[in-house]
Amino acid sequence: MKEPIDDIEAWSQKLSPWRQDALRRLAISDQLTDNDFADLMAMIKDEAGFKLETPAPSAVPFNKSHFGGANRTPVTLKKISNVQNVNRLAANAELEFCPNALTVVYGRNGSGKSGFVRILRTACRTRVENPAKLKVLSDVYGGGTDPQSANIIIDTGNGETPIPWTTGMTAAPELSQISVFDTLSAQIYVDSGNQIRYLPFGLALPHRLNGACLKLKENFDAERETTVGNKVSLTTIMFPIQRETKSQLFDKALNKDSSDNAIEVAATFSTADQERLDEVIAILSASAAAVADLTSLIGWVQAVASECEIAATAFSDSALTGFTTLWKSAVTARQTAQLSASALFTDEPLPGVGSESWRALWAAARDYSVKEAYVGADFPVTEAASCVLCQQPLLPAGTERMQRFKNYIDDTLDVAAAKAEKAVSDAADTLPALTHLSADGFSERVEQIRQRDPKLADALSCFQVSATQRREEAAARLTGDDSAPVSALVSPHAELKELARNLGDEKDKRVKAGEAQERERLASEKAELEDKKILAANREKLVTRRDLLETDAAFEKASAELQTTGITRRANELVDSHLTNAVVTRFDDERGRFDIMHLKVGLSRKSGQTKAEFEVDPQTKLTKVTSEILSEGEQRALALAGFLTEVALTEGSGPIIVDDPVSSLDRDRSARVAERLAEEACQRQVIVFTHDIIFFNELCGAAENKGIEPVTIALFGDKEAAGKIDPAGMIWKGLNVSKRIGKLKNDFAPLPKLLTTSPADYEYQVKNLYGRLRDTYERVVEEVIFRDIVRRGTDVIKTQELRYVTLSDALAIRFHEGMTRANTYSHDNPASDTVGIPQPDDFTADIAALEKLVADLQAASKSAEAARPQMKPKKY
Repeated sequence: MKEPIDDIEAWSQKLSPWRQDALRRLAISDQLTDNDFADLMAMIKDEAGFKLETPAPSAVPFNKSHFGGANRTPVTLKKISNVQNVNRLAANAELEFCPNALTVVYGRNGSGKSGFVRILRTACRTRVENPAKLKVLSDVYGGGTDPQSANIIIDTGNGETPIPWTTGMTAAPELSQISVFDTLSAQIYVDSGNQIRYLPFGLALPHRLNGACLKLKENFDAERETTVGNKVSLTTIMFPIQRETKSQLFDKALNKDSSDNAIEVAATFSTADQERLDEVIAILSASAAAVADLTSLIGWVQAVASECEIAATAFSDSALTGFTTLWKSAVTARQTAQLSASALFTDEPLPGVGSESWRALWAAARDYSVKEAYVGADFPVTEAASCVLCQQPLLPAGTERMQRFKNYIDDTLDVAAAKAEKAVSDAADTLPALTHLSADGFSERVEQIRQRDPKLADALSCFQVSATQRREEAAARLTGDDSAPVSALVSPHAELKELARNLGDEKDKRVKAGEAQERERLASEKAELEDKKILAANREKLVTRRDLLETDAAFEKASAELQTTGITRRANELVDSHLTNAVVTRFDDERGRFDIMHLKVGLSRKSGQTKAEFEVDPQTKLTKVTSEILSEGEQRALALAGFLTEVALTEGSGPIIVDDPVSSLDRDRSARVAERLAEEACQRQVIVFTHDIIFFNELCGAAENKGIEPVTIALFGDKEAAGKIDPAGMIWKGLNVSKRIGKLKNDFAPLPKLLTTSPADYEYQVKNLYGRLRDTYERVVEEVIFRDIVRRGTDVIKTQELRYVTLSDALAIRFHEGMTRANTYSHDNPASDTVGIPQPDDFTADIAALEKLVADLQAASKSAEAARPQMKPKKY
């Protein structure tokens, strides 16, 4: 089968020069620099026809010799230090990792494991891309406002390098080789597929070329926006009248190919052109003025005719009589209301109730009451209230009086009087204004009419005087004064309308009269000259627009060069040819390791422009995501299979960080995960966080079986903070026999000196050590004698390990004697001192005896296995 790089080299020969050069640069380096992008943009501009100030660099065709494979510098995660304001982690918290093989971080719930994982999850590579999900909180109980920060220490072969971390920061490229798996990303592996972010075997090149194209397109779009943007619209030439002149047609047809000469010819307006324009305007203006005067006169005559007709009706004899009657009705209604008030209020202390001034006083008092004194209450307020005028408490007589006044105001007679007065006011407001009859130019217009109809001019003048007089009389009658005589009112509006029709006919004749074709020709010539003059005044706009259109067309051509469809298609073909089978095979292998092959789940490729993605396919017609079909444990096992497939097929062998990998898993699969992670630790740096002590022991045991000495760290939290490292090391339950013996030796080292200063403290502490010695003897039974065939807390039985099990009488006696001594000194003894306090030499001898017993048990186990005949499975 061909190597992928051979296929890429053959395919590249069909690409444009700049694309070949981009492939060459991408093959040499993971990421293009700003200078690389500037060079590539210059090459594209050269191909697209830009006018470059400096020559574009020469493109170098891609060939296989340029491809050096993955030059990625291996990264080792050394530690996290100087943690500040992250969750409940202690200030300046620090966590150091084994630079190779396996680090196991154990801690109970709330010990701070998640805080460290969240820092690494935001800084390193994770499938979680939602910023809200990646947000790292400060101590919600502490109330601190200091910024969140930490240092992530890595080693790329040149010593330790600190990378400052803050929440929300852009991830450092060096940390992209470190992969993080936790509960949050597990859901994405199940439902979103296994995404290969760094494709192996050179397959990344087409995807990286797509990425370069997209970045270049972004750069070109930004430059296009700055260079062209909406500037074309700013070169629009505003012609007062839109018409089909040569100048306007040239303006509309202007494009990137318009020559300087064409613009020069179209936008030249000479002195002779200006003289001809002035001549044509003079010719057309002579008759145009007459038509304009007629048009204006017609409009005035029509307006005056309408005004005369309105005035004849509004100021007629019957109308004037009506105004007098209207005013008298209002006076009578008010007098009637006042007489009613006089009859009603004869016994009031003061006269004039119901008069005009009294009613004004009542209205003012009402406004004061409802707006200020008793806001929101109906006027008058009489219960437990004060008078709004004298502001003294209202007595019963005053309350009754105010109620009588209110009843009067609400009475029908007063309401009718107010309505009649309102009718008089409305009539005065609606009297016609006689705008045209009283205008300053009225006399001049009458003289224009007199030239055509003297009798009509006299009639209009008389009507103007009579109408003005009658309007003044109408206003007077609405106030009660009707003593002035009025002249007769005869409106000439019918004659005026007839004149307007005649004037219209005259105008039409003037327009149609004379040399119509010649006037049309002159008007067309005038339009051409006017628009040419405008075009000449905006010649620079034409040149600027042509240049902008030329540049925009070049950008359009460059943009077409940056299409990624063909690259994406070829990239997918290469992935299918060289990788898809490897991904699916690896995924199935990982599923087999976790005993989930019974699940009808597979992978299907779903590639994008810049990456290849393999989506989990639940292989069901139901429109459900995988997480809605599988159990919690199956989801976790499937997610781990996806994660391990991804890291196995990505470039390099960067560290992996796994948080709580056995959540919801049964003990059988938990042991499988431990074995698989131990195996992975032989290939790369592996860091595991767990709160499961059984899994911790399984993982450490699996690592030791692989010849790896795992580094273990115990975290704990208290009321003050979390993320504290237990200086004593791993909790006792997490220590195997060898480490327990080592810890017993370390803890015993200061006791001989303590015996000389405080025998009581010595007795207390040595008794505790013998209790731990007894625990170690019990663990020897499980771990050494029975080879972890059956372990407490698990349901796994390793039956094939039975070939190692043996226990001679001599070894059994030694075990019994050692266990007896441990029990004797660890149990509570009688106060009669029948059992003495063990001396330092006694404890040293007991430890040595245990060490020798373990070594002999292991040797006997190996001898027993070697002495047994090789067992072969029977065939049935």
